[in-house]
Amino acid sequence: MSFEPENKLEESLMKAAKDPAHRPQFYRDFLEADIFIIQPTPSPEESGLIILEQAKKIAIQSIEFNGKPCLPIFSSLPRLQAVLREEAGYLALNTLEFLKITQGAGLVLNPGSDYGKEFSTKEIQSLLDGSIWQPAQVHEVEAPIQVQVGQPANYPHQLTEALTRLFKGLKEVKAAYLAHFFNPAEDEKPHTLIGIEVTGDWDRIVGEAGLVAKDIQIPDPPLDFMQIKGEGGSGIEDYFLKECRPFYKRKLFGLF
Repeated sequence: MSFEPENKLEESLMKAAKDPAHRPQFYRDFLEADIFIIQPTPSPEESGLIILEQAKKIAIQSIEFNGKPCLPIFSSLPRLQAVLREEAGYLALNTLEFLKITQGAGLVLNPGSDYGKEFSTKEIQSLLDGSIWQPAQVHEVEAPIQVQVGQPANYPHQLTEALTRLFKGLKEVKAAYLAHFFNPAEDEKPHTLIGIEVTGDWDRIVGEAGLVAKDIQIPDPPLDFMQIKGEGGSGIEDYFLKECRPFYKRKLFGLF
């Protein structure tokens, strides 16, 4: 079955399925869009815009998806109609408002369709409180430590290519570097470290980079991010700026 996008959300869904670099934008498009839900009653004689008053109850039939109960939601009316086996009504609601109403419930977008997505309750909560745009964890070095840093034998090209596509759309990112990092005091083995030079909101940028990277398998997990401030004095920062070639660097266009 071919999937022809009906709206901006479906175009974004298709792009995010094919390119991890688009996933932060998909989440924004998802929150701004209207989604459709099945009402287990016949269609009303009239349709149109209505206001759901406070304390109004909405009946939503749950389904089992990957062994767990989920609420089915749809990115357009044709996606909803494609799964109906008998006459039913439907509601279209703004996604963000719907998430507020159904907090605690897992969701699955477009079950049975070629393009869809499962949302865990943790993921939904992060969308509601904004933590999805923040770093998963933050560590601050409080005392000098000796570490080993270099280039990996197995370079994670899929990761750097996806991050490059993301950073091209973020004008605050000046450059990005990759290294093999090992702290004998804490690490059992070397892992991957991304250094990013930014001029804007570090938390938002590293949050988006984490969304892009989370589903990409790399040879040397886990993956950490480090802000490069360009002030010098840090051994790792000096390595990135003086000895490491960036995998991404924003082009500067001069005026004539």
